[in-house]
Amino acid sequence: MKNTSNRFKIHWTTWIPEEKTIGNAFGYAVHNNTLRKYVEKIADITPEAEDVLFIVAPEFFKGKVPGKRNWLFTMFEAETMPKEWIENIQQADFLITPSTWVRDLFSKWFDKEKIFVVNHGVEPVFAYKKRKIPHNKPFRFLWVGAPNPRKGWEEVVAIWEKTDFAKLPGVELYLKTTKYPKVVRKGNVILDGRKLSTKDLIRLYHSAHCFIFPTRGEGFGLTLAEAMRTGLPCIATEYSGVTDFFDADVGYPVSHFLDEVDIIDQTGEKVQSVTGAFPKVEEIIERMIEVVGDYKTALKKGERASKRIRSKFTWPLAAQRLVNIMQEQAC
Repeated sequence: MKNTSNRFKIHWTTWIPEEKTIGNAFGYAVHNNTLRKYVEKIADITPEAEDVLFIVAPEFFKGKVPGKRNWLFTMFEAETMPKEWIENIQQADFLITPSTWVRDLFSKWFDKEKIFVVNHGVEPVFAYKKRKIPHNKPFRFLWVGAPNPRKGWEEVVAIWEKTDFAKLPGVELYLKTTKYPKVVRKGNVILDGRKLSTKDLIRLYHSAHCFIFPTRGEGFGLTLAEAMRTGLPCIATEYSGVTDFFDADVGYPVSHFLDEVDIIDQTGEKVQSVTGAFPKVEEIIERMIEVVGDYKTALKKGERASKRIRSKFTWPLAAQRLVNIMQEQAC
């Protein structure tokens, strides 16, 4: 048996079965479970550790473990945050965020010297695919996300209604979401609400020609990073967590304006409102037309995007950075 006595020890308090979560909670589960898998290769997970790690949304962090160093790995996606959630994160000894943008946001209410960034990673199974201009099938625009306004589905619908895309035979819009366990086609719009395996999700990315991600805010933006790793040309809001890995060199950024954003819980009910971002629909339309009109350039951006994610945003890198940060603060 391998001697692990010299390895750093972490009390990992959060362990979420992915199949029991939906929407935003599913994202936390994937992050939690995947990061733990890689941390276990370089550190010991044990309740005897002096450092305790929580990976939960701000509203679910209700108190720290007495007598230990308490680390809260969390995020938020808007310019302001509910008062009670601010009070929750302030209970932690240290904060870890998945992006620079979230770190800067939390520094409004927490000592910035005690906030650290550990970006998410993308699994290697999201393989790069060399694409080409489609001739014998429709040009497929793909959107993937929970049925939550924050993910930008309202903007996507507005785009299809405001343009001639809905009437063009050579294009189609594929909407992959949840809660609707079937595939429905209406004209050149496909709504897919099935629960897909990772393998089938990757096939979907590979079947598309352009990814649309008009998000209103992300802690990191793992869905966008996954699409980028496959080499899929991407159009996305240049705001919040995605700005750590997405820009004009690797994609098609869209600007935004600030307004009131509703916080939606897992049941679809409004919790309250905060100040957040709205992507500019007209710019998204312009970027879509640009991609279709010059797909060779779009493919070059997609190739650069894939290289960036493959080299800089991996789970082994995230796990090592997490352990290094915790070790440094324990000294």
